[in-house]
Amino acid sequence: MAQKKKGVSSHRHGNLANRKAPNKKKSILNTKIISNGEEATQKFNKKKKKSIRPYQICKGKSIVEPSNDNTDQMQIDQVIRIYLQDEIMMDILTKLPVQSLLRFKCVSEFWNSLINDTYFRMKHYIHSKNDQNSQKFLITESFYDKDDVYNFSTSSLSMVQVVEDEQKLDCPSSCKPTNVILFCSCDGLVLIFVSSRGLYDSSARLYEELLLWNLSTRESILLPHPEFRVVYCVCGLGYDATSEDYKILAINLNADDSFNTSIEVLSLKSGSWRRIGYPTGIQRVSGFRNCGMDYLAFLHGAFHWLGMTLSGYYTTISFNISNEVYGEVPLLEKMYHVCPSYRYIDRGVSVLRGMLCFYSTYNYWEMGMDCTFMLWIMKDYDVRESWTNFIKIRDTNLFHSARPKYMFADCEVLLHCKRLGCVCSKFTTSRGPFGLYCPQCQCVTVKQGIVYVESLISPKSLT
Repeated sequence: MAQKKKGVSSHRHGNLANRKAPNKKKSILNTKIISNGEEATQKFNKKKKKSIRPYQICKGKSIVEPSNDNTDQMQIDQVIRIYLQDEIMMDILTKLPVQSLLRFKCVSEFWNSLINDTYFRMKHYIHSKNDQNSQKFLITESFYDKDDVYNFSTSSLSMVQVVEDEQKLDCPSSCKPTNVILFCSCDGLVLIFVSSRGLYDSSARLYEELLLWNLSTRESILLPHPEFRVVYCVCGLGYDATSEDYKILAINLNADDSFNTSIEVLSLKSGSWRRIGYPTGIQRVSGFRNCGMDYLAFLHGAFHWLGMTLSGYYTTISFNISNEVYGEVPLLEKMYHVCPSYRYIDRGVSVLRGMLCFYSTYNYWEMGMDCTFMLWIMKDYDVRESWTNFIKIRDTNLFHSARPKYMFADCEVLLHCKRLGCVCSKFTTSRGPFGLYCPQCQCVTVKQGIVYVESLISPKSLT
């Protein structure tokens, strides 16, 4: 395989929550602390007719020239109090939900600058990522008996409160959607594809839009199109810590077999797609209705997807977005070798709680619609022997495709299920249906969903 190396364990760049915060001296907080310190100093200087140089207060610390004057010490004490108050205030604000912070931007110019600051947004996201209340679930519903109407809503991930917390959302596209694909989320940003007809266009021509959407702030940007139509692609979104840039990878894994497999990468800073070579000796994998994956799994600074060697062995392909080197994360043979009498097989890889996962659904109609779902978890990344069979569900009522979306604190896994010959889909766990479940409308409702974290990161600031 071209440019092949084992795994990407030496390039484990995670998402925003795993990255170091930028140098704090660049933060608006420290800039304002210096300003506040100068203002306090100037206030006392008006009384003393004496100046203290601005550079004597920096990085949140008070540094003054030696003096025997007690008044100078009073000035220092006040500057320290100002600094401590601002630090405490920032610590409190980082624990608040996004909607509250958006309202608090109107409190003062300082609060507005602080909440818009990159350092503050990063600190807020790091807290949100580990806060269960900040974990949200985006759901799209299409009703085929209502002229292909698409509804967007978001809710908590609580098994109990999902219905009560449901909030309707407007589509980020300016047109009426006729098709929607939710790819993935990263740092609170959701990558979404919308196909629609124009509001003022009576022709049958479709508009296709690829959008980056922050559901918390309701901001979105329109992204350029890759060479292949997005509807044929599986996409992934990740952060490149080396170039400090967000990147999108698109692979035409759902294209017709007559097309060669193509990979394109988009750097948000450059704003243009660039085509790169696909690894030699690796074939595309067919799953239920598509390649078996809804998105490219992003972990340790690399995108992952399932491929098959020319000798018929399945393997996980990795692509490091920093050095653009391919690698392999091997699977155990027993993970993908099943009885040939199974009629429908769906396979893919995903990421759950920072671990690479392999999932599969097998359907054996001759045994009364017997279906088996299995989930494997790699406990130690790039260690083949660490693959562990985590879940096995055998049920005659299981859909033909079950793909994991989220793992709860109690290790219960949320699954998105689809059935052959039926447009409906649903969310469920091994314990039963998951929220927003309506038995009367299951036959005409198609659902998609992805988990995201509340974030202040603006997609408009990334280009």
